[in-house]
Amino acid sequence: MIKTSQWILNLFLLVVFTEQTQSQITFSGKAEGVKSAGIQMILEYFDEDSWKNLTNIPINTDGTYSAQVKFPRQGQYRIRLNADPKKWSDFWLPAARIQQPLELNFSRYQLDGNPLTIDNSAEQRAYVRLVKEYNRVVLNQDTLDRKKWPYLKREMGFAVLCDSIRKAYPGTFPADVLAVTLPVNITDTVEAKKLSVDSLRRFMQWNIFSGAKTFSPLLKYHSSLQRRVQVSATFFDEIKRMDHLIDLMMKKVLHDEELTSFMFRFLLDKMIDYRNEPGLSYLLTWYADDCAEGNHSSQETKNLVAALENCEPGKTIEFLTLPDSSGKMISSKEVYAKNKVTILLFWKASCSHCKEFEPKLEGLFEKYHPQGLGVYAIGTDANMDEWKVQNSINDSPWPSVFLAMDQRRDFNKRFPVPGTPALMAVDQQGKIISRMLMRGKIEELIREMLGLPPETK
Repeated sequence: MIKTSQWILNLFLLVVFTEQTQSQITFSGKAEGVKSAGIQMILEYFDEDSWKNLTNIPINTDGTYSAQVKFPRQGQYRIRLNADPKKWSDFWLPAARIQQPLELNFSRYQLDGNPLTIDNSAEQRAYVRLVKEYNRVVLNQDTLDRKKWPYLKREMGFAVLCDSIRKAYPGTFPADVLAVTLPVNITDTVEAKKLSVDSLRRFMQWNIFSGAKTFSPLLKYHSSLQRRVQVSATFFDEIKRMDHLIDLMMKKVLHDEELTSFMFRFLLDKMIDYRNEPGLSYLLTWYADDCAEGNHSSQETKNLVAALENCEPGKTIEFLTLPDSSGKMISSKEVYAKNKVTILLFWKASCSHCKEFEPKLEGLFEKYHPQGLGVYAIGTDANMDEWKVQNSINDSPWPSVFLAMDQRRDFNKRFPVPGTPALMAVDQQGKIISRMLMRGKIEELIREMLGLPPETK
């Protein structure tokens, strides 16, 4: 007779083995036009705000591939080829298909950003129709003129398509979630055409997401929401009303604590991306207490909120005394006292954006230092030697110091530096003027902080 402990162990192993067996499925198919050796398919899934790698699958020289893959959940997946990783296509995997073998046949020429199908179901057909048209609306943001009639007419056409999909494919993700959430609630009518282009654009953006009473949690697993917000955030940033977008989105998630925490971090990242100080202050004032301290908020989010609140404009910044590359101790307080405005630059030697930005900042320093601009650069590399090498290459005209690892206790709670380069601005007394400066608008902001008139072109 098997002892009770051994029986329990065997049962446990059987359950684990069964779960592992059920969690992996065969993912196979053929990639037309792929004949070279060494080509791999990069399989990724969208999770909350970014694409994450799931696995890489070798493709045979005849284009066929097959692998055992564990798909973590229903959601949006995409494929790329390691030979040309900038080209991709996506597909939607419903919950009902997670435990079934998947066959995906495609041509490398189909990797154009438009969706593929894993079967001929109504859900897949609806997904392709909707997302293909949505791509025409939200992609190529730098080249589309969103302030003219042709673009707005495209938005209207998308709304009409979504209406037809809601009616034709009820019970599917495209119909019940995407077609409800993404379109602007206006159609190509005679009344709409009577509006001026500017009025119509304002009306459409002001009524964004009006079709959805609440947001579905499934939107965390699809990139469509992020892309829609990117378009709308640009508009609300222009008219200085990020508070409206924040309220609009937060009120649609307050029914679900996990979704609320996700949306708070999503908007927090947007305000930081745009370096939108009014929007950031509004988000922290009205939603941080409820969202940042919840059980579903990550420690990273909690630390970032603490740092942003610690460096709120008007507060006095924490003074630092740190060594330069020669070991000389340099006081930030003394640097601030010598300048009308001082920019704090947090940077790393390994940061490519820092290397690109440094020459631009050096030119601005040379131009505006006589008017009272200073810079206090703080290296945050893990390795001081690497920082010293790049610091020597930069040979910057301002004080450049290093914050050693053993001095970084609670650093991420003290300074809002989610990435580098990060820029802050303080006055002569160390009072914070801005906890975030946008690199793309840096000269405009420098002139404003120094009290200089806008530069004439």
